[in-house]
Amino acid sequence: MAIDIDGTLLNDEQKITPKNIQMIQAAMHKGTKIVLCTGRDYQGAISNANRLGLKGSDEYMIYFGGSRIQNFDGKVIYQKTLAETDAIELINFFTVHKIRFDLIDSEGVHSTSYQTWAKRSAKNPDLKIIKFLLTTNEEDLAETAALLHVNYDQSYFTVQTSATELELFPKGINKGTALTYLANYLQIDLADVVAVGDMDNDIPMLKRVGLSVAMGNAIIAVKKICDIETADNNHSGVAKVISDYVL
Repeated sequence: MAIDIDGTLLNDEQKITPKNIQMIQAAMHKGTKIVLCTGRDYQGAISNANRLGLKGSDEYMIYFGGSRIQNFDGKVIYQKTLAETDAIELINFFTVHKIRFDLIDSEGVHSTSYQTWAKRSAKNPDLKIIKFLLTTNEEDLAETAALLHVNYDQSYFTVQTSATELELFPKGINKGTALTYLANYLQIDLADVVAVGDMDNDIPMLKRVGLSVAMGNAIIAVKKICDIETADNNHSGVAKVISDYVL
């Protein structure tokens, strides 16, 4: 079972409801593998995994929006990154069009200029560029997304992650690709996977699984492509899915 974190596992107070914890642990006890799939970095997601009791070398988390898969002993089994030359081109584009950006690296650190990133990279050559976070206001978000699609749709994948934020990855990097890799790695048929989400960065994984579930608070684009809809994130929608379809 693949579960998004923000707007899905967490309620609007950024907490996991007791009902969600209870039902997820019941599913785990009966043998269901729970995989958190999030746009967050590892440090931003690990506390939620801890609350659910996810740990050890045989449990995995997909994070950075599908750029990385890691077990809870720290082993990275999958990683996709953005080439530095491509990042420079994108930064120039963002600067010309006055688009506010954060370059997010493999340690989850945000850099708001190439110079900042370059200084970090010089100290740690193993650092990689994971994605760009683009921030605008609600009124300009659609225009910014359209501008990116026109200029970079062939090379990059852009997703809306909130009312004011877009994330940009190299083409082919998304939660769906990562989930497919993990399912193959674990020898699990995607037809036997349930996925739950609320935003358009969840769509690639929702389209690939046997049962796709939209949260009650999901955007319309997610509800349109899902098999079923559950309760919203403030009413333990994840727990309802497990009760109705997993246990």
